[in-house]
Amino acid sequence: MRLAGAAALATAAAPARAAWPDRTIRVVVSSAPGDGVDLRTREFLASLAPELGNPTMFVDNKPGAGGQIAAQSLLGSPADGYTLFVANAGMTIIPSYFRKLPFNPLNDFAPVAVGGIAPVGLAVPVSNPAGSLKEWLEWARKQPGLNYGSSSNGTVSSLYGFQVNEQFGLKAANIPYKSTSLALLDVARGQNDFMMLDILGLRALTEKGDLKILATTGTERSKYLPDVPTFKELGHKGFERTGWTVYVVRKGTPAPIVQALADAINKTNGSAQWERKREELWSVWKPLSISELEQQFKTETKEWGALVARSGVYGN
Repeated sequence: MRLAGAAALATAAAPARAAWPDRTIRVVVSSAPGDGVDLRTREFLASLAPELGNPTMFVDNKPGAGGQIAAQSLLGSPADGYTLFVANAGMTIIPSYFRKLPFNPLNDFAPVAVGGIAPVGLAVPVSNPAGSLKEWLEWARKQPGLNYGSSSNGTVSSLYGFQVNEQFGLKAANIPYKSTSLALLDVARGQNDFMMLDILGLRALTEKGDLKILATTGTERSKYLPDVPTFKELGHKGFERTGWTVYVVRKGTPAPIVQALADAINKTNGSAQWERKREELWSVWKPLSISELEQQFKTETKEWGALVARSGVYGN
């Protein structure tokens, strides 16, 4: 009886563990204030907060170094669910591209939930005479000094541009830009011959009539571009990877917190409000489980890594 009483007293004296979340949640993005990812994230957090009990949530912009600065900001925070990072497909490229990367996304990040998905399109100036991928390839093989724009080396756009060269026998030079928007404008002007970019980024200039998209990556046609075939359906393998964003936390974050975040993000993304928003953006969403996301990270890290090795281009 005395032992039982002592145990009960000790239990009563132990401080109650605060329910998560009970303070501010920081969401790190690898983009500058005011760009598309930044603005979409801010809008999404306003919808997400009520699903988590209305904690204060804010965007912390950490642009630069191919997402390394943002990633390291997450890794410098406790694994407690109060810091998230909006990762993109570049996180599956940098382990191969940067030979001295001070972290490993597969070992150091825990995926939580999909933010959005968009195929990558091969965009050319609307003035180009080609009306199909086949016609464009015939045209491109005859052009001296062919080039393509990219949003810097070691990115989805630069590596898919390299793959177009490799797979179709082209010799286009990569013209890396610090600004994706400037790279796109130079394609629209005809200064660059093509660019591989997710269709969210291509949407504005395509709708304006300055660009045309001849093919997209992925396994099925985009509902926003029903007349544009995929590389796969045209018989060209290896173009299945798409653009995406995924919310991640530090590995070691308690599983109940990760699951609570996943449930809240998926519920918000599945709402009618965000279905309408994705229609405006040319984005889609698919609720993947945490284990499915882990497998996707592993698969794409291997596939992009092979492409980086074949390109022979590495970062510092």
